[in-house]
Amino acid sequence: MIPILFCALSCDKNDGGVRAKDLPDPIKIELRTAEQEMVRADQTFAFEFFEQMFEEESLDKKDKNFMVSPLSLSMALTMTLNGATGETDTSMRQTLKMDDFSDAELNTYYKKLKEALLKTDPSTKLSIANAIFTRKSVEFKTDFINTNQTYFDATLKPVDFTSTETVELINNWASDNTNGLIKKVIEKTKPEDLMYLLNAIYFKGIWTSEFNEKNTDQQPFTYEDGTRRNVDMMKQTAKFNYTGDENMQLVQLPYGNQAFSMMVLLPVDGKKLQDVVTATRREGYWEGVKSALREAEVELSLPKFKTEYSKRLNEVLSKMGMEIAFSDAADFSRMSDVSAKIDFVKQDTYISTDEVGTEAAAVTTVGGVMTSLPVKPEKVVFNADHPFIYLIQENSTGAILFMGAVKNFDE
Repeated sequence: MIPILFCALSCDKNDGGVRAKDLPDPIKIELRTAEQEMVRADQTFAFEFFEQMFEEESLDKKDKNFMVSPLSLSMALTMTLNGATGETDTSMRQTLKMDDFSDAELNTYYKKLKEALLKTDPSTKLSIANAIFTRKSVEFKTDFINTNQTYFDATLKPVDFTSTETVELINNWASDNTNGLIKKVIEKTKPEDLMYLLNAIYFKGIWTSEFNEKNTDQQPFTYEDGTRRNVDMMKQTAKFNYTGDENMQLVQLPYGNQAFSMMVLLPVDGKKLQDVVTATRREGYWEGVKSALREAEVELSLPKFKTEYSKRLNEVLSKMGMEIAFSDAADFSRMSDVSAKIDFVKQDTYISTDEVGTEAAAVTTVGGVMTSLPVKPEKVVFNADHPFIYLIQENSTGAILFMGAVKNFDE
């Protein structure tokens, strides 16, 4: 059995560095009808993926904080999909909720989205990149390589997997493209390794309305089991888009020129995180609750938090429908003449949020083996002093870059 490794990474960048007061208006990303349907499909995938991760983490006794990147995962799987055919292709498309779209539509959508995300806010540092490290002695299908180079700007690097320098090369690539936040994606390579396909996303945004550090103080945060822990709670009162329903309060905290924002989903009294997660999976719920956002003067309390997370995703993705891709029946013959299956999918993520803004990164690793190879706003109180969910989105499309849950401060 010869391992193939497909991993996730970044090289195109928007470097930021512009002061908020000097910013142009955000560039609205115009999407055709089919592309709007793909965004909705992406959101459905994101919320289902998050629900599966939430349930899996809830079974762990530690029930720790976690953060994932639906966009990094969907882009990495789509690049891998360009090498799949038959039932493997079908199951991966269904898992991604993209089974109604052709290869050309899917690849064009991610190319357009990637390029647009980098341009919409000059104050937000953003990089999205892809690279393919291939075994020198193996010939890969021209269409597979060309498609990923054309639509995902993937860099092709033939390497020697018997050399320890290759491990350093790949890990340095990960570190370089996540601003040093994710320094290692592999421990070693083996002579039998066939390929690494890498995708990563790095994000750094400053709040449009920053918190004053002088207002940050120690306040209690109550876990779902009733445990209380004092945390650094940031505070400000300002105008934000806000709504609420029987499940949660929702506040939208913009970055920079308001092209990107953090959406904080806080369960109301009597509800738990699971209730919010379940609600977001209902058809039309997320679009409905976002359409109800209205400007309000919000008395906001939000804890500073940092999460580092790493997780294998095989079981989650199998439950979501792509089990065949992990089996001997997998067919990646559009990639090469070497029969292969996916051995593992893993995601490493990092997020830190403070008074100034948010820094976040994700690297997705997919590994495989050969088979035979103007109304006066209302005033509300939003006090995130108990577990909450958050996501970071591009506002004009609703594309979700990151999602996470803050449940405790034990780590």
